[in-house]
Amino acid sequence: MEVLDSIRRYVELNQELLVEEVRRLLRMPSVSGTGEGIVETAGYLRDWLRERLGARVQLLSYGGHPIVYGRLDVGAPRTVIVYNMYDVQPVEPLDEWESPPFEARIVGDRIIARGAYNTKGALMSCLLGVEAFLKVGREPPVNLVFVLEGEEELGSPSMPKFVEDKEGELRGADLAYFAIPSERVRGKPTIVLGNKGIVFVELKARTSKYDVHSSFSRGLYNPAAILARIASELIDPLGGPRVQWLEDKTITPTSEDLEYLNDIMEASPREELLNLYGVREARLKDVDWYIAVYFKPTVNIDGFTSGYTGPGTKTITPAEATMRLDFRLVPNVEPEDVVRGLKELIERLGLSKHVELEVHDAYTWSKTNPKHPMVRRAVEAYEELNLKPYIIPMLPGSAPSYLFTRKLGVPFIATAPGHGGRAHAPNEYITVDTIPKITLYTATLLLKVGEMK
Repeated sequence: MEVLDSIRRYVELNQELLVEEVRRLLRMPSVSGTGEGIVETAGYLRDWLRERLGARVQLLSYGGHPIVYGRLDVGAPRTVIVYNMYDVQPVEPLDEWESPPFEARIVGDRIIARGAYNTKGALMSCLLGVEAFLKVGREPPVNLVFVLEGEEELGSPSMPKFVEDKEGELRGADLAYFAIPSERVRGKPTIVLGNKGIVFVELKARTSKYDVHSSFSRGLYNPAAILARIASELIDPLGGPRVQWLEDKTITPTSEDLEYLNDIMEASPREELLNLYGVREARLKDVDWYIAVYFKPTVNIDGFTSGYTGPGTKTITPAEATMRLDFRLVPNVEPEDVVRGLKELIERLGLSKHVELEVHDAYTWSKTNPKHPMVRRAVEAYEELNLKPYIIPMLPGSAPSYLFTRKLGVPFIATAPGHGGRAHAPNEYITVDTIPKITLYTATLLLKVGEMK
């Protein structure tokens, strides 16, 4: 294709400029949990879309951080929604970073920065792929809708309101595209077609106004023990999750899911993940690992705090304990199933009067049909780059893609070439060559979609 050849040459000749564009965005803090840099980053992206692409852009607020919403209508028969996130997780523990998290320093073949992999690096690389058409004197081959949110790391609380507000403008799009470096194993990009839902809850037990001298403990309720009892009912330390009320509703893996089990195992090897995070020993191995991690519901203890753990000794019965949990949902399991089952468990244990339950995040699962024509276009785009993609029916993680697939009826694909890692951890990174790869892939994918009759 003549246009693609021109874009290839443009990307090849301007790799350093593309990398610097990405590093500029990565240097801007945008921590959704604290709000640091959120307004500035949203404003930067709004101005970038206006000035560089000529899009009509506005910042929309639904009670939280702004959504950057833009439209670029070129009169094409096909429309692609570019969805992504500009917010990031907190950087702590800061002393474990080998370079400052918002410096975007190049170390060897990597850019180290919070948001490099998840997913500001891919976001800007994707936008540069759209701009590549203008750089070679062409219009993009599809109409584009930009939905860039600043609350994904908070559970995307504004996105349902946004989709409801703009449903008439979003429904009827041909594809929602989420760019993320997908090569867990270099040279083996993945096309992710679904993800688990999530329910994030906080349990609190308070049994006194003040910490009490531990000599009286025999006659007291201990809030740490109360929450530990709940924890022991939810997770066996050796056997894993004990969430039968969710297992009973689970319908995955389906026979179609299992068609792609080898793709998952080859492109997302268990050992690579364990090495990346320095895991000493995993509970599951072989096929059992992949079936459980990718296709089964789960519960996880994210944090547990109570009492005194400082220097020296302090003999107390704590006044309060807090436990945070996240549940991951698969098809046929909904957030209300989780909350109802958890409340019933607490009541069955006789602990209801001691425990407060607060739901922080809750949204459902998503899946796109692997046989959908848009999946074929994504595969063809990789073939143009001489890469073989691997189909992942569902990701173990969560994202609000259900808003596109289940609310709007728009297929949702998360993919892009390139490698990165350590999301949510110190020394998060992407490789430098990921940036031109995503730029070129994005342009190629848009061309493939635009060619469709």
